Amino acid sequence: MIRFIFCLVIFWNVENYFDPLDDPATNDNDFTIKGSYAWTWPRFYKKRNDIVKTIIACGQQDDGTWEAPCIIGLCEIENFFVLFQLINDTPLSRLGYGIIHRDSPDPRGMDVALLYRKERFRPQGTTFYRIPDGKGGTLGTREILYVRGVLDQRDTLHFFVNHWPSRRGGAGAQTHRQAASNILQRVVDSIGNASAGARIVVMGDFNDPPQAATLQSLASGRLINISPPDTYKYAGAWECMDQFLVSSSLYRDLEYVKVARLPHLLERDQTHLGHKPKRTYQGPAYKGGISDHLPVTLKFITFASYGISTRKDTPDGAVFCH
Repeated sequence: MIRFIFCLVIFWNVENYFDPLDDPATNDNDFTIKGSYAWTWPRFYKKRNDIVKTIIACGQQDDGTWEAPCIIGLCEIENFFVLFQLINDTPLSRLGYGIIHRDSPDPRGMDVALLYRKERFRPQGTTFYRIPDGKGGTLGTREILYVRGVLDQRDTLHFFVNHWPSRRGGAGAQTHRQAASNILQRVVDSIGNASAGARIVVMGDFNDPPQAATLQSLASGRLINISPPDTYKYAGAWECMDQFLVSSSLYRDLEYVKVARLPHLLERDQTHLGHKPKRTYQGPAYKGGISDHLPVTLKFITFASYGISTRKDTPDGAVFCH
């Protein structure tokens, strides 16, 4: 009998997950009680609880079982407080998540973060990589988060969480995303040179589709892009901005990768055909949704044990336990 142990990973751009407090160090004024979006505590709590509802729903498996997500990569996070709220004041508190986060140089205070189940994953190293501006400095944008750790006391894994510069700005913005790609490629190559069989998971909102040069260069190296389509809808067309890339050593243990097209995340597209993600705001109007992006989930085998130690006969046949 073979017994598999799996790791379920989620990546999600949760779009403007702000608290209603004014942070004088960032431009978060719109998402305050007196700001243009009238961002109140009840609206914050609803968004927080809906994010948790979605994370829990992502653990539902096709065979009817449920699996707690082990690793959760998030972007468009304002600060540590909103993450603390997420894992301590909701049903997620029972699952024992840890937080890896720091404030980024993004002017609005937008950050990336990684949540992990402490009983399964033990971080051993964390680095936040800033994006160079080509002039000797760094861009005022989100950093790339790198976390190395051990899963289930036996499997060393390398996780990267990305939120690359937006598409606003034309060729200049494209240059910035290429700079992010170059940083990521350099670090991945360094890991691969040190350990040819390194198990690497790269996730993020790349603001570029898989066929863009910034992603093609990554996929032509040590990584395989396994991203499913349709995570974000713009002008009536679905796009793939939210992606997973993995090393070949992890690819062979892949169970699935898919977009979480959950009903509560979608609404009818009144302008175009079909559905679209239901946002928290449409312009200045409060809609009560969560995000303009859909979550992406990845599941892979982290360990397989072999052999039979006990047998129990039941009315439905023999049950073997290792």
